Amino acid sequence: MIVGRARGCRFVRQAMVPMRDGVRLASSIFFPEAEGRYPVLLVRRPYNRLSQLDEGEMWARNGYIFIIQDTRGRYDSEGEFNPFVQEINDTPDAIAWIHRQPWCDGRVGTMGPSYLSWVQTLGVARGDGPVADAIIPTFAPCGGWQRGFYAGGPFSLFLTFWWYCFDVGSKTNNGEVLRLYDIAELCRRLPLRTLDISCGAGESRLYRELMDHPTCDAFWENFSILDRYDRFTMPTLHIGGWYDYYPAPMFEMWKKMPAHHRIVIGPWGHHHGLEPTADGHRALDFGPAAVFEPLRLYLNWFNRVFKGIPAPDGLGERAVRIFVMGGNQWRDEDEWPLARTRFTNFYLRAGGALSLAQPKTEPPDRYDYDPADPVPTRGGNHSIGPWNDAYKDVIWCGPCDQRPNEARPDVLSYTTEPLPADLEVTGPVTLRLWAASSARDTDFVGRLVDVYPDGRAINITEGVVRARYRRGAGARPELIEPGAVMEYTIDLQVTSNVFLKGHAIRLEVTSSNFPLWDRNLNTGENPNTSSTMQIARQAIWHDAAHPSHLVLPVIPPG
Repeated sequence: MIVGRARGCRFVRQAMVPMRDGVRLASSIFFPEAEGRYPVLLVRRPYNRLSQLDEGEMWARNGYIFIIQDTRGRYDSEGEFNPFVQEINDTPDAIAWIHRQPWCDGRVGTMGPSYLSWVQTLGVARGDGPVADAIIPTFAPCGGWQRGFYAGGPFSLFLTFWWYCFDVGSKTNNGEVLRLYDIAELCRRLPLRTLDISCGAGESRLYRELMDHPTCDAFWENFSILDRYDRFTMPTLHIGGWYDYYPAPMFEMWKKMPAHHRIVIGPWGHHHGLEPTADGHRALDFGPAAVFEPLRLYLNWFNRVFKGIPAPDGLGERAVRIFVMGGNQWRDEDEWPLARTRFTNFYLRAGGALSLAQPKTEPPDRYDYDPADPVPTRGGNHSIGPWNDAYKDVIWCGPCDQRPNEARPDVLSYTTEPLPADLEVTGPVTLRLWAASSARDTDFVGRLVDVYPDGRAINITEGVVRARYRRGAGARPELIEPGAVMEYTIDLQVTSNVFLKGHAIRLEVTSSNFPLWDRNLNTGENPNTSSTMQIARQAIWHDAAHPSHLVLPVIPPG
């Protein structure tokens, strides 16, 4: 390796690290100025290691060796990119190589968000080599199907086709090509299976593999750590955001892993703070305490674990640290859900009310869902971040005023009276919905909204169920009988929000959120290969026999 002098550190521009099959992965290495043995921090990414070099000097100045590596098949690394599966062996092999180097003091840490989190957790859960001594999975899913490439049945359309057909569909990123398209029109092209060809990416084996596995079958096991939490014996810091796709899976991961773990969840999107919406404005300002500073959290964690330096700033001293929106403050807790939670039913009522009182005899509410005119995505809780301005007018995560969507005839709203006092909702949110449809298959979307005194309707969290998947991820898909009233349980993820005095709680019910999720075409045909649409006539029931209700995790004051 050629070690040169850089600003504030010593630097290896490119070292080729061998894997067990002989494939070599390109790595850049930053050393402190003084010779010696140091703990090593490893980041492995498919997004060009050279775009993350700015961090190297910071780590070197703080007494760490920092390695940033292109994953297999990407940029300067050899081999073919086979996402997720390849990391099961490549991450342990990279750690084994580090252990053999004379400058490693025997301790290795890993960190990073999203796919950079997968390379950490899959290496621990499914690998057969050495593991890191401390890890920081950030904005991390636990499996690829639920709240990943599929979400309660619907296909995570924009995430999947953008990632496979533009971002990682070739040796280097092709994201700049997106600006040549009318993104809204592109997302509407059918059938979905051939969207790779119609967007100019050619026939993508990786994209189509997901098309071939719309149910949570054995294919998804190589994407999953769900049954292997016992392997995570190293100190682990989980970092996530309420407006990301993965806070609920991250809490699930945290709960089932052994001790020595902490979790921090802020009012953030997918590895970013709240960004301006398409019109250049922020819907909310959570205050200076909410600023997203991942490097500060990373440094404090590794200083605490590897150097014994007390660094509570940003981490807290208890197992759980959450940002409570509305109240706009951080709070430390010991468990999740909180032991003092009072799960409270808010019932859908006639006239668009949301009430603690149960319904008796009330007619259903009705709307027509036309897949040719779906409800557009406005903000939300997902993993499409500010990576490319080409799609900013079409999809963006985070809080956003929902009134334009609520004015549509295919969006139902159920709202409480203005609250006489602050009401905190912290924990998992669930919608129990009784509904009927004229279709053999359709979708139902639920969204929790904070209604401000000035009329703003700000989304808090959301979820969806596809009717054929109503029995859960592991069950066999079943079409529904048109007109039959069915019960649906919709997971609206997790959140922490204080609905302030004078605000109201609102539930939106609709049947689409596009292009975040693919449109249900309402025919019962294969949604990935079909191009035929039909209108579904939906009925939302709320009477004594069908008490549709929102289950909120209410935290008592004090």
